[in-house]
Order: sequence, then C-alpha cells, then structure tokens
Amino acid sequence: MTKLPPNEPRTVVHGDHSEIHPPDTLRAKALTKVRGNPLEIVEMITRADKALAALSSNFAEWMLNEVRRLTEAFAQFDAGPKDDAAYKALFVVAHDVRGQALQFGYPLAGQIAAGLCDLIQNRATNPVPAMILGRYVDSIASIVRAGVKDEANAVAVELARELNRLVTENRKRNAAQAAS
Repeated sequence: MTKLPPNEPRTVVHGDHSEIHPPDTLRAKALTKVRGNPLEIVEMITRADKALAALSSNFAEWMLNEVRRLTEAFAQFDAGPKDDAAYKALFVVAHDVRGQALQFGYPLAGQIAAGLCDLIQNRATNPVPAMILGRYVDSIASIVRAGVKDEANAVAVELARELNRLVTENRKRNAAQAAS
C-alpha cells in the first residue's frame, strides 16, 4: 500500500504575508499499481467472459424490454404536446436503447437509435415531423423483434437507408423553406 504524505498544510511566512500550501495527495490517491501475476489477469478476463456468456441468454429479452419502453415513450410523445419535456423524455429512452442495443448485440438497431437521438437533438435547426420519429421507433422495434443482429440482413439495411433518405429529404425541405 502506498503511504500518503502528511495531510497538514505547509505554511511559509514572509514579512508581510503568509503562504499556505495544501498537501498534494492526489497523485498518491489516484495512482494504483497492479502487482498481479499476468496469469491472474488472464484468469480475471476469462471469468468475466464466462459471466458475460452466462448473461447473454437474457440479452434478447432485455432488448425487447428496452424496445417496449421506446414504443411506450413514443406513444406518450405522439399523444401529448411536443414541448421540450416530451422531446427530452423520448430522447432519454432512445439514448438508452442506443447503448443497450450495442451491448446486447443489435448494432443495426443501435445505429438507427443513434440516428433517432441525433434527430431529436438537432430539432431546433432541422425540425422533423413526428411521423419520421415514429418510423425510426417502428424500425428499431421491427429489427429487434425479428432478431436481426448484424448487417447481413438486406431488408434491415435497406430500412436503415430508407430512414436516412427520409431525413435527407426533410433537411432539404427545411433548407428550401429557410431560404425562401
């Protein structure tokens, strides 16, 4: 264990003033050195991989729960006023889905959820109709329910492209309206 320097401040007295220097213990507190055998480190990683593999059977169920939260959040958003609080509530759930999708092995759903987050965050400069946000939510739900875990599924990839096309058209429309 690293011994910390004394916790007492050091005082330097001058003729007309005094300097108080607090102890510098941050480095000692922050530095931690692993003195383990390299085999112990490999064993720890192996145990972590086994624990992750044991949990992976639950990933599909957990992801379906996240999608359920997202669809419910969008239903509330769509039924209520489109104020900042409503957008924030939808964004929080979409952001959670984005992170969980990547962790649970649904990268394409995560990519679409990231696009949804981007649309919500940039709504001030590029307003998006709720219909497009709904299509993002429906796409994420369809991909997860179908169990699409990678980009080998041509239909899911085309769905992602179509969403990008919708957003691009909407941005062009917004730019044309702003220019006129």
